[in-house]
Amino acid sequence: MNLFKISTLLCLCISASSWALSNDTEQPIYIDSDKQDLDMQNNTVTFTGNVILRQGSIDIRADKVVVTRPGGKSGQEVIDAYGKPATFHQVMDDGKPIDGEALEMRYETSIEFLKMTNEALLIQDGSEIRGKVITYKIDEQKLAAQSGDKKRVTTILQPNQLNSNKK
Repeated sequence: MNLFKISTLLCLCISASSWALSNDTEQPIYIDSDKQDLDMQNNTVTFTGNVILRQGSIDIRADKVVVTRPGGKSGQEVIDAYGKPATFHQVMDDGKPIDGEALEMRYETSIEFLKMTNEALLIQDGSEIRGKVITYKIDEQKLAAQSGDKKRVTTILQPNQLNSNKK
């Protein structure tokens, strides 16, 4: 099967209503990589080598991305990204970017849930959260961070965010 057919099949497999905030979820998903392998029996596509996934303002970069459609059901895709680190970037509705990185990321499209594991970092408006695991429920805008072995969650808040919350 040539790359065009594989890319077309992948586009049909990925739900456009899943990735994040506002109109990003209405945009097509583009994935570029050095190599891609399709396993039709297991409903899995694996992309390796300088992988770039884009949907609207969302940009994920990784060494490897695996897209799985459990049970072949549309809108149930699970996207796993691996890198040293894998990175995530999105522009929010207010125009401010949010950036994340971790050695592993998992995005469950049906529940709009992002989980960053191992050396996780989330940066927004100059403030940072670091931990072993950072989870983000995108549609509810709820974030949780957990520490690792003998480490603690670290949060750095910039003064401009603290002052803007007082208004």
